[in-house]
Amino acid sequence: MINWREKFLAFGIHFLATLLLGACAAAVIFLVWFPDPFETMVGGTELFVLVMGCDLALGPTLSLVIFDSRKSRGKLLFDYIVVGGVQIAALVYGVYIVAGTRPVYVAFSVDRLEVVTARDISDKELAAASGTEYGSLPLGGPRYVAVIVPPAEKQDALFQSVAGNEEHERPKFFAPYAAALDAIRKHARGIDVLEKKFPAYTSDLEAAAKSAGIPREQAQWLPVHHRKGFWTALIDAQTGMPVRYVAVDPYG
Repeated sequence: MINWREKFLAFGIHFLATLLLGACAAAVIFLVWFPDPFETMVGGTELFVLVMGCDLALGPTLSLVIFDSRKSRGKLLFDYIVVGGVQIAALVYGVYIVAGTRPVYVAFSVDRLEVVTARDISDKELAAASGTEYGSLPLGGPRYVAVIVPPAEKQDALFQSVAGNEEHERPKFFAPYAAALDAIRKHARGIDVLEKKFPAYTSDLEAAAKSAGIPREQAQWLPVHHRKGFWTALIDAQTGMPVRYVAVDPYG
């Protein structure tokens, strides 16, 4: 006779163990790699959610099938090693794919911010920046940098950009964000300019400025380019740092 109580107990324990493992991975992804609002802006976490959903559904469900207290301890151990191995492999694959889409830099380039993901930067470009602080991809969330191309490299940078290897994807041109403060202040505009162009977004922009805790006259904006299109970054005019991101395409 099938002992359903034991089977559902095995299901529950397996579900909780899978949920705990997934929660640890999700904490790294959503709190470190994709701090709000990058999980919405950049995306890339959908695969992880899909894999995690399958793990939560299929793994514990298999416990209902394979668990039988009449089996030998060695047989049960083998069954769970196989199931657990497949689950962990799927989770590791999901995290690996997400890691490649994580934003590693927010770079000010010319007149806007560029969200640079791990997959945007090739190994060759990382090697070209070796020996500097930009020679490896950060794991602790996106860093703010400025893109500064030396005059001697401008022609090469232009040719590379036309070929698809853009300046913000080349760490050899990265510099501390503060190095571009004058250019940021030059290109940033007051939010009233954006409100006149998109009056429907006035409340969103004002709410973002208010939640940032800066006076309206101190709030400016810059376009933010990412793989899905454009958003708007609210900038503190004094520091030049983004304080909020708003889902408004300023070129809309």
